[in-house]
Amino acid sequence: MKLGFRELRHNWKKYLLIEIIVFLMMFMVLFLSGLVKGLGRAVSSGIENMQADHFILKEDSEKLITLSSLSKEQYEEIQNEYQDKATPLDIQRMYFQKNKDAEKENVTYFAIDPDSFLNPDVYEGKALSSKEDQVVLDDDFASDGIRVGDTIIDTASGIELKVSGFTKDAMYGHTSIAYISTDTYQKIMKAVNPAYQETVHAAVVQGNVKAKIDGTEHYTKAEIIKAIPGYQAEQMTITMIEWLLVVITALVIGIFFFVINLQKEKEFGVLKAIGTGMGSLVGQIVSQVCFIAVFGALLAACLVVAMSAVLPVTMPFYLQASQAVIVLAAFVLISILGSLATVIRVAKIDPARIIGGDFQ
Repeated sequence: MKLGFRELRHNWKKYLLIEIIVFLMMFMVLFLSGLVKGLGRAVSSGIENMQADHFILKEDSEKLITLSSLSKEQYEEIQNEYQDKATPLDIQRMYFQKNKDAEKENVTYFAIDPDSFLNPDVYEGKALSSKEDQVVLDDDFASDGIRVGDTIIDTASGIELKVSGFTKDAMYGHTSIAYISTDTYQKIMKAVNPAYQETVHAAVVQGNVKAKIDGTEHYTKAEIIKAIPGYQAEQMTITMIEWLLVVITALVIGIFFFVINLQKEKEFGVLKAIGTGMGSLVGQIVSQVCFIAVFGALLAACLVVAMSAVLPVTMPFYLQASQAVIVLAAFVLISILGSLATVIRVAKIDPARIIGGDFQ
C-alpha cells in the first residue's frame, strides 16, 4: 500500500485527471440522486409528512384519494371505531389569486380537521385554526410574495382566505399544498356547486386498522404514495439513470487503471522477481483505486451538500443522507470490483519472461 501511495504522489498529474473525472461524475450522480428524491417528494411529500399509518378509502377508488368518496354514514362508522385516531382528509386541486388583478396560482387544497394530528407544523405565523376561513401555505408561495396576514381569493368560489402561516415541504402531484379546514372546504364546494353533498375523500388513521367497514378498503401510506399518478414511472426512470451513471463511473476507473498498469508490466515483473508477494501487489492496486474513488466521492458529496443549502425552494431537490451513503458505498465497491481485471493481468505476469527481455 505504501508503494501505491508513493506512486500516486510521484505521478500526481497523471492521477489528477482521473480524480477530476470521478469528482465530476459523482457530483452528477449525487445531484441526480437529490433530484430523484426531490421529484418524488414534489409528488408525495404532503402524504409522506403526515403522522399517519393507514388510509381508509372507498373500495373502488384504486388507491387514489381523489377518486374516493366515503359517505357520511361510512365516515361516522369509522369515527366511532377509531375515535381520535381517525380524521378526515379531502384533496382538491384548484386556483387562487393574491388579489383580483393577480395571476392565478395553481394549488392543491388539503382539507383537514385543525384539531387533528394532520394539522401541519408551521415555521412562520400560526397553525391552522377553524375559527375563520384560514389557510396554511407551502413555503413555495412565500417566494411569490405572499406573506402571513395576507388575504387570498379562491377563484372558483370567490371566498377569501386569510394566510395564517407557512409550512415547509408540502407538495402533492407537483403542486404546492394549501391546508384549509374541512368547514372551509365544504363552504367552497357549496359555493361552487349548490348541489354538493357532504362526503369525505379518505379517513386517515394512526396505528393499526381494525375490522373492515363495508364498502371501504384500507391501505398503508406507502401504497397510497405509489398509487399517485406518475410517481412510480418517474422514480423508476430517473433511478435507473442514476445507477447506470454509478456503474459507468466505476468502470471508467477500472479501465483507467487497467491501461496504466499495462504500461507497468516490467515494473510488476521485477517486483515479483525480487520476491514481492501477489498480496502486496493487489494491495497496491486496490489502495490506489480506493483512494481515487473515496476521495473523489467525498469531494462530490461535500459540494452537493453545500449547493443544497443555497438552492431555491422551487427546486425539487432533497438529498437524503441514507441514499447518498448507499450510492457512495456502491460506487466504491464497484470500483474495487472493476480493478479485478488489472489484478488478474498482473497475476499472469511471468518474471522470468520480463527479466529475460521477452516482453512485448
